[in-house]
Amino acid sequence: MRETDTRMTVFRRLAAVGCVVVAAVGFSVGSTATAQASSQQCQQYLRDHGYLVGTQVRKACETGQAGGSAGPLACYVRLVAIEVEPAHATAACNLSND
Repeated sequence: MRETDTRMTVFRRLAAVGCVVVAAVGFSVGSTATAQASSQQCQQYLRDHGYLVGTQVRKACETGQAGGSAGPLACYVRLVAIEVEPAHATAACNLSND
């Protein structure tokens, strides 16, 4: 191999390693953001969609956060019972669950 070919091979390998590192960092940042979902995000989502956030909404979002794997369903049932649109309730409750 010529010296130019060797340099290009090394450059390609370094570029490939760089892409893998960037992808890994991006994945870990995305995972962290998801893991930090909370009752506050649930409430803010509903506020942003025009709902008044009072005691019933707070309790529903807190149920979603504290309820483990059943939390989002309990949150959804509570929100739909107070006339939150089902699509909005689903999105908000998914935000509330860690």
